[in-house]
Amino acid sequence: MRWASGFWGRALSLRSYGAALALLPLLGACHRDEQPAPVAHPHYELGDAWQGTHGWFYPNEQFDYRTTGLATRQQAPASGLSADGEAWSAAGMTGAHQTLQLPAIVSVRNLLNGRIVRIRLTDRGPADPGRIIALSPKAADLLGMTVDTPVEVTEDEAASRALAEGLVKAPVQNISAAPVGEVRETSLSDGSSRVYGNDSSAATASVSAGPLPVTWMQGSPGPSGLYVVMGIFSGHAAAAGVAMRCGGTVLHASEGAGLEWRVLGGPYSDIAQADAALDHTRLCGVEGARIIVE
Repeated sequence: MRWASGFWGRALSLRSYGAALALLPLLGACHRDEQPAPVAHPHYELGDAWQGTHGWFYPNEQFDYRTTGLATRQQAPASGLSADGEAWSAAGMTGAHQTLQLPAIVSVRNLLNGRIVRIRLTDRGPADPGRIIALSPKAADLLGMTVDTPVEVTEDEAASRALAEGLVKAPVQNISAAPVGEVRETSLSDGSSRVYGNDSSAATASVSAGPLPVTWMQGSPGPSGLYVVMGIFSGHAAAAGVAMRCGGTVLHASEGAGLEWRVLGGPYSDIAQADAALDHTRLCGVEGARIIVE
């Protein structure tokens, strides 16, 4: 009996030890779940060049951005924070852009149904050069997006400038608190004078970096034609060379600044065909081509 008692005692001890070992992964998982959330630190962000799926993107400060192209849904950042240090939420009215300064305020119009949402760009992306913007799940739902969708993106210049001035790393002068100076203009011919300035209404308004309203507006749909811009050139000969290699058409450009010719491919019947055409431009030696909607 003494031997049996010792045997069963050891067996029970081993069983208890095994049960404890089985609980270790669960305890480890509980410990991992209790890791603190990343601390948000919203700030102005331009950032270095970054590599997408088919080349590099070069961020630059621009406040009059307006273009058409394809929008996609945004995936959650791995760190839980967006590129400008904000805590990302699928329910927020936010989005990602490849090159604009962060944060920036833009309106996005769905060219298929005319819906418009106003979002704050806080992250980098999308990595696919065939897409110009990624919207949070909530913003995409309000826009009526079920798949990648033709959109028009228009930046709110005043709001974006105010955000940039309020979030820059270097301290800036608080213009609204400073006294407005007075300038007196005196004519050299008759001695008459005129005073400018000294107007309290010139104080600048601040723009909050807080959440934007979760809402949408109804605008007009269209256009809906899908094209690929293969390049914009100052000389017709260079444009014609690209058009010959890549199967595009040379047209007058509207951008000005000496760039008078653009090479356009399309229209394409659907997004898959436009994507295939964009891929083809890389094979025929063109970099920086993009999909537009006209």
